[in-house]
Amino acid sequence: MKKYLFRAILLLLLTCLGTATVHAQGRLIRKIQEKAEDKVIEEIFKDEDKDSETETSPDTQIDPDGREYESSREMGPNRRGGGLTQTPPDVYKNITEAETSFNAAKYAEAKSAVRQALWGVELEIGQNILKSLPESVEGMKYAAGQDRVTSSGIGFVGLVIQRVYEGKSDMELRTSIGNDAALLGLAGMYMAGGMYMHSTDDADQKSIRFQGHNATIRYDDYDGYTLGVPFGQSSMLVLNGKNFDSENDFMAAANNFDVEKIKKELGEQ
Repeated sequence: MKKYLFRAILLLLLTCLGTATVHAQGRLIRKIQEKAEDKVIEEIFKDEDKDSETETSPDTQIDPDGREYESSREMGPNRRGGGLTQTPPDVYKNITEAETSFNAAKYAEAKSAVRQALWGVELEIGQNILKSLPESVEGMKYAAGQDRVTSSGIGFVGLVIQRVYEGKSDMELRTSIGNDAALLGLAGMYMAGGMYMHSTDDADQKSIRFQGHNATIRYDDYDGYTLGVPFGQSSMLVLNGKNFDSENDFMAAANNFDVEKIKKELGEQ
């Protein structure tokens, strides 16, 4: 743009002075060129100043109406929001949809509806088990906001129910109930009895009988006491207690949970 402006000014002045002598033209051309160059330089710097004035700084923000405003702070963490609402699947509705889709040979939709129905059933079972658990254990109260029921919706393979109890002196008892495959990692050990073979000379881990079931208990300075009780065909109860004074205190807390009652709620044989 600046080059074209320079050429236009030069051409205009040369046209106006077309009758001058060659020598005079040479001097005039040099003067005109100098003035034109000065003009171009002036225009360049004027435009640069204008650009610098209108350039948006890193702290300049644009509001929804297109107006600029200065932001004087960095974006911090989110401090408000209600999270997401959770609505359990409607079991009967999904069963009906599965049947309709199957009859229409829409097998992918039928499969999805069946999975949603299974998910809804598992969540209902999980909530019923939570209701059956004690609200207090050896002076510790359950933390209602930490109750959890999770499910994969695949034939009761991924159902996990969790509850946390908290007490004085940082005592904590975590209860987990569900499918053994989902809880083995949480238990962190192979359980005795049934399909689990247990053999170790570890002084911090041993096999015991708990309410008529084979079980394993272990102790770790970081994790505290952990009790794993397999029951039924594929279910497990895992209890983790921190800051208990002794094994006896931990086992007294563990005996507040009725394995047979939980087994019945899960429909285990």
